[in-house]
Amino acid sequence: MKYKEIIRQVIVSIFILTILSQFYACKKWLNVLPENETEATALFSTERGFQEALSGVYTLMSEPELYGRELTFGFADVIAQQYGSLHETSPYFYTQYFEFKSNQSLQLSNSLWKKQFNAIANVNNILAFIDKNESVFTSETTYALIKGEALAIRAFLHLDLLRLYAPHKIANNTTEKWLPYVDEFSKNTSQSLSYDAFMDKLLIDLSNAEKLLKVDPILTGKTLTDLYFKNRQYHLNYFAVKGLMARAYLYRGNLKQEAFNCAKEVIDAQQNKGLFPFVQVVDATNVERNKRDRTFSTEHVFTLNIRSLQTFITGYVSQVQSGLALIPREPLNDLFEGYPDYRKEFFESDGTVQSVPSKLWQVDPLKKYTYKMPMIRITEMYYIAAETTDNPTQALSYLNTVRQARNIPVGLVDPDPEMLKTEILKEYKKEFFGEGQLFYYYKRHNATDAGSWTQPFKYVLPMPEDEINFGDRPRPN
Repeated sequence: MKYKEIIRQVIVSIFILTILSQFYACKKWLNVLPENETEATALFSTERGFQEALSGVYTLMSEPELYGRELTFGFADVIAQQYGSLHETSPYFYTQYFEFKSNQSLQLSNSLWKKQFNAIANVNNILAFIDKNESVFTSETTYALIKGEALAIRAFLHLDLLRLYAPHKIANNTTEKWLPYVDEFSKNTSQSLSYDAFMDKLLIDLSNAEKLLKVDPILTGKTLTDLYFKNRQYHLNYFAVKGLMARAYLYRGNLKQEAFNCAKEVIDAQQNKGLFPFVQVVDATNVERNKRDRTFSTEHVFTLNIRSLQTFITGYVSQVQSGLALIPREPLNDLFEGYPDYRKEFFESDGTVQSVPSKLWQVDPLKKYTYKMPMIRITEMYYIAAETTDNPTQALSYLNTVRQARNIPVGLVDPDPEMLKTEILKEYKKEFFGEGQLFYYYKRHNATDAGSWTQPFKYVLPMPEDEINFGDRPRPN
Protein backbone atom coordinates (compact mmCIF):
# COMPACT_ATOMS: atom_id res chain seq x y z
CA MET A 1 0.00 0.00 0.00
CA LYS A 2 1.33 3.43 -0.93
CA TYR A 3 2.36 5.76 1.87
CA LYS A 4 -0.02 8.28 0.29
CA GLU A 5 -2.91 5.90 0.91
CA ILE A 6 -1.77 5.32 4.50
CA ILE A 7 -1.76 9.07 5.12
CA ARG A 8 -5.28 9.29 3.69
CA GLN A 9 -6.45 6.58 6.06
CA VAL A 10 -4.85 8.28 9.04
CA ILE A 11 -6.61 11.53 8.17
CA VAL A 12 -10.09 10.15 7.39
CA SER A 13 -10.37 7.52 10.10
CA ILE A 14 -10.45 8.08 13.84
CA PHE A 15 -9.20 5.50 16.24
CA ILE A 16 -11.76 4.99 19.03
CA LEU A 17 -10.90 6.72 22.28
CA THR A 18 -9.81 3.84 24.44
CA ILE A 19 -9.24 4.00 28.16
CA LEU A 20 -7.01 1.11 29.05
CA SER A 21 -6.43 0.00 32.58
CA GLN A 22 -2.99 1.54 32.57
CA PHE A 23 -1.59 4.66 30.92
CA TYR A 24 1.57 3.83 28.99
CA ALA A 25 3.76 3.74 32.09
CA CYS A 26 1.02 5.65 33.97
CA LYS A 27 -2.46 5.07 35.45
CA LYS A 28 -4.49 5.41 32.27
CA TRP A 29 -3.83 5.40 28.58
CA LEU A 30 -5.88 7.37 26.11
CA ASN A 31 -5.18 6.20 22.57
CA VAL A 32 -6.20 9.24 20.57
CA LEU A 33 -5.43 9.71 16.90
CA PRO A 34 -6.99 12.64 15.01
CA GLU A 35 -9.70 12.24 12.40
CA ASN A 36 -8.83 15.40 10.49
CA GLU A 37 -6.75 18.56 10.66
CA THR A 38 -9.23 20.30 12.95
CA GLU A 39 -9.11 17.46 15.45
CA ALA A 40 -5.33 17.30 15.15
CA THR A 41 -5.13 21.01 15.97
CA ALA A 42 -7.31 20.45 19.02
CA LEU A 43 -5.36 17.37 20.14
CA PHE A 44 -2.02 19.12 19.90
CA SER A 45 -3.21 22.21 21.74
CA THR A 46 -2.08 20.73 25.07
CA GLU A 47 0.89 18.81 26.38
CA ARG A 48 -1.44 15.97 27.37
CA GLY A 49 -2.56 15.72 23.76
CA PHE A 50 1.03 15.14 22.63
CA GLN A 51 1.43 12.49 25.32
CA GLU A 52 -1.74 10.73 24.21
CA ALA A 53 -0.66 10.79 20.57
CA LEU A 54 2.76 9.38 21.42
CA SER A 55 1.15 6.64 23.50
CA GLY A 56 -1.00 5.88 20.47
CA VAL A 57 2.16 5.20 18.45
CA TYR A 58 3.43 2.77 21.08
CA THR A 59 0.01 1.11 20.85
CA LEU A 60 0.41 0.70 17.09
CA MET A 61 3.86 -0.81 17.59
CA SER A 62 2.35 -3.33 20.00
CA GLU A 63 -0.13 -4.77 17.51
CA PRO A 64 0.32 -8.40 16.35
CA GLU A 65 1.23 -7.34 12.81
CA LEU A 66 4.28 -5.61 14.30
CA TYR A 67 6.11 -6.19 17.58
CA GLY A 68 3.21 -7.92 19.29
CA ARG A 69 3.99 -10.96 17.15
CA GLU A 70 5.34 -10.78 13.59
CA LEU A 71 8.49 -8.74 14.25
CA THR A 72 9.33 -10.71 17.37
CA PHE A 73 8.42 -14.37 17.87
CA GLY A 74 6.42 -14.70 14.63
CA PHE A 75 7.45 -13.86 11.08
CA ALA A 76 10.93 -12.55 11.95
CA ASP A 77 11.96 -15.65 13.90
CA VAL A 78 10.40 -17.98 11.33
CA ILE A 79 12.66 -16.60 8.59
CA ALA A 80 15.60 -16.83 10.99
CA GLN A 81 14.93 -20.58 11.00
CA GLN A 82 14.50 -20.63 14.77
CA TYR A 83 11.70 -23.17 14.55
CA GLY A 84 11.45 -26.73 13.32
CA SER A 85 9.41 -27.75 10.30
CA LEU A 86 5.98 -26.12 10.47
CA HIS A 87 2.71 -27.83 9.63
CA GLU A 88 1.04 -27.03 6.31
CA THR A 89 -1.83 -25.40 8.21
CA SER A 90 0.57 -22.93 9.86
CA PRO A 91 0.30 -19.30 8.72
CA TYR A 92 4.09 -19.50 8.26
CA PHE A 93 4.22 -22.71 6.23
CA TYR A 94 5.40 -21.02 3.03
CA THR A 95 7.30 -18.30 4.83
CA GLN A 96 9.60 -20.86 6.47
CA TYR A 97 10.77 -21.81 2.94
CA PHE A 98 11.23 -18.14 1.96
CA GLU A 99 8.40 -18.39 -0.54
CA PHE A 100 7.72 -14.71 -0.12
CA LYS A 101 5.48 -14.49 -3.19
CA SER A 102 2.93 -16.95 -1.82
CA ASN A 103 -0.39 -15.39 -0.84
CA GLN A 104 0.25 -16.42 2.74
CA SER A 105 3.62 -14.67 2.96
CA LEU A 106 2.48 -11.62 1.01
CA GLN A 107 -0.41 -11.08 3.40
CA LEU A 108 1.95 -11.10 6.37
CA SER A 109 4.54 -8.90 4.66
CA ASN A 110 2.03 -6.40 3.28
CA SER A 111 0.35 -6.00 6.68
CA LEU A 112 3.71 -5.43 8.29
CA TRP A 113 4.62 -2.75 5.74
CA LYS A 114 1.27 -0.99 6.08
CA LYS A 115 1.24 -1.00 9.88
CA GLN A 116 4.85 0.14 10.16
CA PHE A 117 4.28 3.10 7.88
CA ASN A 118 1.00 3.85 9.64
CA ALA A 119 2.96 4.20 12.88
CA ILE A 120 5.53 6.39 11.10
CA ALA A 121 2.74 8.60 9.74
CA ASN A 122 1.44 9.16 13.25
CA VAL A 123 4.92 10.01 14.54
CA ASN A 124 5.28 12.51 11.72
CA ASN A 125 1.94 14.05 12.66
CA ILE A 126 3.28 14.66 16.17
CA LEU A 127 6.48 16.18 14.82
CA ALA A 128 4.54 18.38 12.40
CA PHE A 129 2.92 20.18 15.34
CA ILE A 130 5.45 20.01 18.14
CA ASP A 131 7.71 22.93 17.27
CA LYS A 132 4.97 25.39 16.41
CA ASN A 133 3.08 24.39 19.57
CA GLU A 134 6.10 24.33 21.87
CA SER A 135 4.43 26.93 24.07
CA VAL A 136 1.81 24.41 25.26
CA PHE A 137 4.43 22.40 27.13
CA THR A 138 4.82 22.93 30.85
CA SER A 139 8.61 23.00 30.56
CA GLU A 140 11.47 22.73 28.09
CA THR A 141 12.18 19.31 29.58
CA THR A 142 8.80 17.80 28.73
CA TYR A 143 8.95 19.27 25.21
CA ALA A 144 12.40 17.75 24.69
CA LEU A 145 11.33 14.35 26.01
CA ILE A 146 8.30 14.08 23.72
CA LYS A 147 10.16 15.28 20.63
CA GLY A 148 13.21 13.15 21.39
CA GLU A 149 11.10 10.02 21.79
CA ALA A 150 9.19 10.74 18.58
CA LEU A 151 12.38 11.14 16.55
CA ALA A 152 13.79 7.95 18.06
CA ILE A 153 10.64 5.96 17.29
CA ARG A 154 10.76 7.15 13.68
CA ALA A 155 14.33 5.89 13.38
CA PHE A 156 13.50 2.61 15.15
CA LEU A 157 10.65 1.85 12.75
CA HIS A 158 12.61 2.80 9.64
CA LEU A 159 15.61 0.69 10.62
CA ASP A 160 13.54 -2.47 10.76
CA LEU A 161 11.94 -1.66 7.40
CA LEU A 162 15.42 -1.30 5.90
CA ARG A 163 16.56 -4.55 7.51
CA LEU A 164 13.61 -6.39 5.97
CA TYR A 165 12.92 -4.81 2.59
CA ALA A 166 16.34 -3.78 1.26
CA PRO A 167 19.62 -5.63 0.71
CA HIS A 168 22.34 -5.11 3.26
CA LYS A 169 25.15 -2.85 2.17
CA ILE A 170 27.57 -5.74 1.70
CA ALA A 171 25.21 -7.09 -0.95
CA ASN A 172 24.25 -3.71 -2.35
CA ASN A 173 27.34 -1.90 -3.60
CA THR A 174 25.46 0.25 -6.09
CA THR A 175 23.59 3.52 -5.72
CA GLU A 176 20.24 1.84 -6.39
CA LYS A 177 17.41 3.40 -4.44
CA TRP A 178 15.25 1.14 -2.33
CA LEU A 179 13.14 2.65 0.41
CA PRO A 180 11.79 6.06 1.39
CA TYR A 181 12.76 7.61 4.70
CA VAL A 182 9.48 9.34 5.44
CA ASP A 183 10.15 12.33 7.65
CA GLU A 184 7.11 14.51 7.03
CA PHE A 185 3.35 14.15 7.34
CA SER A 186 2.27 14.55 3.74
CA LYS A 187 -0.02 13.03 1.12
CA ASN A 188 2.83 13.10 -1.37
CA THR A 189 4.71 9.92 -2.19
CA SER A 190 8.18 9.97 -0.65
CA GLN A 191 11.08 9.22 -2.93
CA SER A 192 13.19 6.11 -2.48
CA LEU A 193 16.74 6.58 -1.22
CA SER A 194 19.99 4.71 -1.57
CA TYR A 195 21.18 2.64 1.37
CA ASP A 196 23.64 5.32 2.51
CA ALA A 197 21.21 8.23 2.07
CA PHE A 198 18.56 6.33 4.04
CA MET A 199 21.00 5.58 6.87
CA ASP A 200 22.18 9.20 6.90
CA LYS A 201 18.64 10.40 7.60
CA LEU A 202 18.09 7.71 10.21
CA LEU A 203 21.29 8.59 12.08
CA ILE A 204 20.44 12.30 11.96
CA ASP A 205 17.13 11.52 13.65
CA LEU A 206 18.95 9.51 16.33
CA SER A 207 21.57 12.20 16.84
CA ASN A 208 18.86 14.82 17.32
CA ALA A 209 16.95 12.50 19.66
CA GLU A 210 20.10 11.92 21.72
CA LYS A 211 20.62 15.67 22.16
CA LEU A 212 17.02 16.27 23.19
CA LEU A 213 17.04 13.35 25.63
CA LYS A 214 19.98 14.70 27.60
CA VAL A 215 17.24 15.88 29.97
CA ASP A 216 15.81 12.37 30.39
CA PRO A 217 15.26 11.48 34.07
CA ILE A 218 16.88 8.10 33.43
CA LEU A 219 20.10 10.02 32.69
CA THR A 220 19.83 13.03 35.00
CA GLY A 221 18.29 11.29 37.98
CA LYS A 222 15.81 14.15 38.38
CA THR A 223 12.21 13.30 39.20
CA LEU A 224 9.34 14.70 37.16
CA THR A 225 5.93 15.02 38.81
CA ASP A 226 3.98 13.96 35.70
CA LEU A 227 3.39 10.21 35.86
CA TYR A 228 3.70 9.97 32.08
CA PHE A 229 7.45 10.35 32.40
CA LYS A 230 7.89 7.58 34.97
CA ASN A 231 9.03 4.04 34.12
CA ARG A 232 11.37 5.15 31.37
CA GLN A 233 12.03 1.59 30.17
CA TYR A 234 8.55 1.75 28.59
CA HIS A 235 9.73 4.66 26.46
CA LEU A 236 12.53 5.09 23.94
CA ASN A 237 14.62 6.76 26.63
CA TYR A 238 18.12 8.24 26.40
CA PHE A 239 19.96 4.93 26.87
CA ALA A 240 17.57 3.16 24.51
CA VAL A 241 18.52 5.74 21.89
CA LYS A 242 22.20 5.03 22.51
CA GLY A 243 21.47 1.32 22.18
CA LEU A 244 19.56 1.91 18.96
CA MET A 245 22.45 4.00 17.65
CA ALA A 246 24.82 1.12 18.40
CA ARG A 247 22.51 -1.23 16.50
CA ALA A 248 22.24 1.17 13.55
CA TYR A 249 25.97 1.96 13.36
CA LEU A 250 26.75 -1.76 13.42
CA TYR A 251 24.20 -2.53 10.73
CA ARG A 252 25.52 0.21 8.49
CA GLY A 253 28.70 -1.80 8.25
CA ASN A 254 31.55 0.71 8.39
CA LEU A 255 31.09 2.47 11.72
CA LYS A 256 32.39 -0.07 14.22
CA GLN A 257 34.01 2.47 16.53
CA GLU A 258 30.81 4.50 16.71
CA ALA A 259 28.84 1.34 17.45
CA PHE A 260 31.28 0.38 20.19
CA ASN A 261 31.16 3.82 21.81
CA CYS A 262 27.35 3.82 21.98
CA ALA A 263 27.16 0.27 23.32
CA LYS A 264 29.85 1.04 25.87
CA GLU A 265 27.86 4.02 27.19
CA VAL A 266 24.89 1.78 27.94
CA ILE A 267 27.15 -0.86 29.52
CA ASP A 268 28.70 1.86 31.68
CA ALA A 269 25.22 2.89 32.82
CA GLN A 270 24.73 -0.64 34.09
CA GLN A 271 28.14 -1.00 35.70
CA ASN A 272 28.42 2.51 37.17
CA LYS A 273 24.83 3.57 37.79
CA GLY A 274 23.16 0.23 38.44
CA LEU A 275 20.72 0.62 35.54
CA PHE A 276 19.46 -2.44 33.65
CA PRO A 277 20.94 -4.96 36.13
CA PHE A 278 21.23 -8.61 35.18
CA VAL A 279 18.34 -10.73 36.38
CA GLN A 280 18.62 -12.11 39.91
CA VAL A 281 18.96 -15.87 40.31
CA VAL A 282 15.86 -16.06 42.49
CA ASP A 283 13.77 -14.31 39.83
CA ALA A 284 15.06 -16.39 36.93
CA THR A 285 14.78 -19.78 38.65
CA ASN A 286 12.03 -19.30 41.23
CA VAL A 287 10.72 -22.71 42.29
CA GLU A 288 7.23 -21.26 41.82
CA ARG A 289 7.20 -21.25 38.05
CA ASN A 290 4.48 -18.63 37.79
CA LYS A 291 6.63 -16.13 39.68
CA ARG A 292 9.65 -16.28 37.39
CA ASP A 293 10.88 -13.22 35.54
CA ARG A 294 10.72 -14.93 32.16
CA THR A 295 11.99 -12.05 30.01
CA PHE A 296 14.62 -10.91 32.54
CA SER A 297 12.76 -7.63 32.68
CA THR A 298 15.33 -5.70 34.72
CA GLU A 299 17.65 -5.94 31.71
CA HIS A 300 15.27 -4.26 29.27
CA VAL A 301 16.68 -0.96 28.04
CA PHE A 302 13.44 -0.47 26.10
CA THR A 303 10.34 -2.62 26.34
CA LEU A 304 6.81 -2.48 24.98
CA ASN A 305 3.92 -2.85 27.39
CA ILE A 306 1.61 -5.13 25.39
CA ARG A 307 -1.62 -5.61 27.29
CA SER A 308 -2.95 -8.21 24.82
CA LEU A 309 0.24 -10.26 24.70
CA GLN A 310 -1.45 -13.36 26.13
CA THR A 311 -3.92 -13.29 23.24
CA PHE A 312 -1.16 -12.79 20.67
CA ILE A 313 0.91 -15.77 21.88
CA THR A 314 -1.98 -18.19 22.37
CA GLY A 315 -1.74 -21.17 20.06
CA TYR A 316 1.81 -20.32 19.02
CA VAL A 317 3.93 -20.48 22.19
CA SER A 318 1.22 -20.76 24.86
CA GLN A 319 -1.72 -23.17 25.00
CA VAL A 320 -0.17 -24.44 21.80
CA GLN A 321 -2.42 -25.76 19.08
CA SER A 322 -1.79 -28.25 16.34
CA GLY A 323 -0.60 -26.46 13.23
CA LEU A 324 0.35 -23.28 15.09
CA ALA A 325 2.97 -24.40 17.63
CA LEU A 326 6.43 -22.83 17.22
CA ILE A 327 8.97 -25.32 18.58
CA PRO A 328 12.75 -24.78 18.40
CA ARG A 329 14.51 -26.39 15.47
CA GLU A 330 17.71 -27.04 17.38
CA PRO A 331 17.70 -29.61 20.22
CA LEU A 332 17.97 -27.77 23.51
CA ASN A 333 21.00 -29.72 24.68
CA ASP A 334 22.78 -28.64 21.51
CA LEU A 335 21.58 -25.04 21.72
CA PHE A 336 22.66 -24.67 25.36
CA GLU A 337 25.65 -27.03 25.12
CA GLY A 338 24.64 -28.93 28.23
CA TYR A 339 25.17 -25.95 30.55
CA PRO A 340 22.70 -25.03 33.32
CA ASP A 341 21.87 -21.85 31.45
CA TYR A 342 18.96 -19.90 32.96
CA ARG A 343 17.57 -19.38 29.46
CA LYS A 344 17.04 -23.11 29.06
CA GLU A 345 14.48 -22.91 31.88
CA PHE A 346 12.09 -21.16 29.53
CA PHE A 347 11.44 -24.08 27.21
CA GLU A 348 8.75 -26.07 28.95
CA SER A 349 6.03 -28.66 28.47
CA ASP A 350 2.65 -27.31 27.41
CA GLY A 351 0.15 -30.13 27.59
CA THR A 352 1.69 -32.96 25.61
CA VAL A 353 4.06 -30.70 23.64
CA GLN A 354 7.67 -30.53 24.77
CA SER A 355 10.22 -27.71 24.53
CA VAL A 356 7.65 -24.95 24.05
CA PRO A 357 9.27 -21.49 24.22
CA SER A 358 7.72 -20.12 27.42
CA LYS A 359 9.58 -16.82 27.70
CA LEU A 360 6.46 -14.80 26.92
CA TRP A 361 4.00 -16.78 29.03
CA GLN A 362 1.75 -14.48 31.05
CA VAL A 363 1.53 -16.39 34.32
CA ASP A 364 2.78 -13.98 37.01
CA PRO A 365 -0.20 -13.55 39.39
CA LEU A 366 1.06 -10.16 40.57
CA LYS A 367 1.48 -8.89 36.97
CA LYS A 368 4.98 -7.74 37.83
CA TYR A 369 6.57 -9.37 34.79
CA THR A 370 3.66 -9.63 32.37
CA TYR A 371 2.92 -7.70 29.17
CA LYS A 372 6.62 -6.98 28.53
CA MET A 373 8.08 -7.45 25.07
CA PRO A 374 11.80 -6.59 25.09
CA MET A 375 12.89 -4.32 22.26
CA ILE A 376 16.46 -3.49 23.32
CA ARG A 377 18.37 -5.50 25.93
CA ILE A 378 21.52 -4.69 27.87
CA THR A 379 22.97 -8.00 26.67
CA GLU A 380 22.80 -6.82 23.05
CA MET A 381 25.13 -4.00 24.05
CA TYR A 382 27.65 -6.52 25.36
CA TYR A 383 27.45 -8.49 22.11
CA ILE A 384 27.88 -5.35 20.00
CA ALA A 385 30.84 -4.26 22.12
CA ALA A 386 32.41 -7.72 21.77
CA GLU A 387 31.92 -7.61 18.00
CA THR A 388 33.27 -4.10 17.49
CA THR A 389 36.19 -3.81 19.91
CA ASP A 390 39.68 -4.12 18.46
CA ASN A 391 40.85 -5.87 21.62
CA PRO A 392 40.17 -9.67 21.50
CA THR A 393 40.74 -10.00 25.24
CA GLN A 394 38.18 -7.29 25.91
CA ALA A 395 35.75 -9.06 23.55
CA LEU A 396 36.13 -12.24 25.58
CA SER A 397 35.47 -10.29 28.74
CA TYR A 398 32.20 -8.88 27.38
CA LEU A 399 30.99 -12.31 26.32
CA ASN A 400 32.04 -13.94 29.56
CA THR A 401 30.19 -11.29 31.55
CA VAL A 402 26.94 -12.31 29.87
CA ARG A 403 27.72 -16.03 30.10
CA GLN A 404 28.35 -15.70 33.83
CA ALA A 405 25.10 -13.78 34.26
CA ARG A 406 23.32 -16.67 32.51
CA ASN A 407 24.91 -19.30 34.82
CA ILE A 408 27.36 -20.73 32.31
CA PRO A 409 30.23 -21.87 34.54
CA VAL A 410 32.88 -22.14 31.83
CA GLY A 411 34.51 -18.97 30.55
CA LEU A 412 35.78 -18.47 27.00
CA VAL A 413 39.56 -18.31 26.71
CA ASP A 414 40.34 -18.40 22.99
CA PRO A 415 40.49 -14.88 21.47
CA ASP A 416 40.56 -16.17 17.87
CA PRO A 417 38.32 -13.86 15.78
CA GLU A 418 36.46 -16.74 14.11
CA MET A 419 35.82 -18.36 17.46
CA LEU A 420 34.49 -15.08 18.81
CA LYS A 421 32.17 -14.75 15.83
CA THR A 422 30.87 -18.27 16.43
CA GLU A 423 30.26 -17.58 20.12
CA ILE A 424 28.43 -14.31 19.42
CA LEU A 425 26.14 -16.15 16.99
CA LYS A 426 25.42 -18.77 19.66
CA GLU A 427 24.50 -16.01 22.06
CA TYR A 428 22.10 -14.40 19.58
CA LYS A 429 20.36 -17.75 19.11
CA LYS A 430 19.91 -18.24 22.85
CA GLU A 431 19.34 -14.70 24.05
CA PHE A 432 16.93 -13.43 21.41
CA PHE A 433 14.79 -16.52 20.89
CA GLY A 434 11.29 -15.18 20.28
CA GLU A 435 12.46 -11.57 19.92
CA GLY A 436 13.16 -11.30 16.19
CA GLN A 437 16.80 -10.17 16.26
CA LEU A 438 18.56 -13.27 14.91
CA PHE A 439 17.53 -12.78 11.28
CA TYR A 440 19.21 -9.36 11.19
CA TYR A 441 22.42 -10.85 12.56
CA TYR A 442 22.46 -13.40 9.75
CA LYS A 443 21.72 -10.72 7.18
CA ARG A 444 24.42 -8.43 8.48
CA HIS A 445 26.96 -11.23 8.07
CA ASN A 446 25.51 -12.42 4.74
CA ALA A 447 25.09 -15.96 6.04
CA THR A 448 23.92 -18.44 3.40
CA ASP A 449 21.73 -20.39 5.81
CA ALA A 450 21.22 -21.15 9.51
CA GLY A 451 23.03 -24.48 9.53
CA SER A 452 22.10 -28.04 8.68
CA TRP A 453 18.65 -28.89 7.40
CA THR A 454 17.50 -25.32 6.83
CA GLN A 455 16.56 -23.33 3.76
CA PRO A 456 19.01 -21.04 1.93
CA PHE A 457 18.37 -17.51 3.13
CA LYS A 458 16.53 -14.90 1.12
CA TYR A 459 17.07 -11.52 2.71
CA VAL A 460 14.78 -9.09 0.87
CA LEU A 461 11.02 -9.14 1.39
CA PRO A 462 8.84 -7.96 -1.51
CA MET A 463 7.17 -4.62 -1.02
CA PRO A 464 3.42 -4.32 -1.64
CA GLU A 465 2.64 -4.34 -5.35
CA ASP A 466 1.16 -0.83 -5.21
CA GLU A 467 4.44 0.50 -3.83
CA ILE A 468 6.36 -1.03 -6.71
CA ASN A 469 3.91 0.11 -9.38
CA PHE A 470 3.11 3.60 -8.11
CA GLY A 471 5.79 4.45 -5.55
CA ASP A 472 8.79 4.01 -7.85
CA ARG A 473 10.27 1.24 -5.73
CA PRO A 474 12.56 -1.47 -7.13
CA ARG A 475 11.23 -4.96 -7.68
CA PRO A 476 13.43 -7.52 -5.87
CA ASN A 477 14.58 -10.55 -7.81
